[in-house]
Amino acid sequence: MKSRAAPDLTGLDALVVTKLWALQLVFQARLEQRLAEVGLTTAGFRLVGELMRAPEGMSQRALAQRLGVKAPTVSVAISRLEADGVVERVDDPDDPRAWRVRLTAKAPLGPGVALLEALEREAVGALSARDRRTLAALLTRVTNELASRSSP
Repeated sequence: MKSRAAPDLTGLDALVVTKLWALQLVFQARLEQRLAEVGLTTAGFRLVGELMRAPEGMSQRALAQRLGVKAPTVSVAISRLEADGVVERVDDPDDPRAWRVRLTAKAPLGPGVALLEALEREAVGALSARDRRTLAALLTRVTNELASRSSP
């Protein structure tokens, strides 16, 4: 039986995707630490962020799609945030059998935005404004390219 040679992994550290992965891991850890200080989880913060973009509220299904998770996962997060007074369920004006989730006045929007801005200053504060714009544009292109290829 012929054994296969182990793949050469020496070039992995030079791959952009490994650098993006490392960035995501460090960013996630920092974000979780900061969110805990204001009483939020990453999942709750992402949900609040999506609702910030939809002041009229969103259905649970729409939230699940936007967050890339299953509806039961969103349901659990909604229940926690509702218990904390951050979100509320309201009747859906387009469907009398359904409801929408929307932010309450108690939602920590200001602290959340300030937290993201501070984290961004830490992450890219040493870059020039031009470099930050270039990085943002490149990351958007990479994200869009990958998203367009993963669609059925």
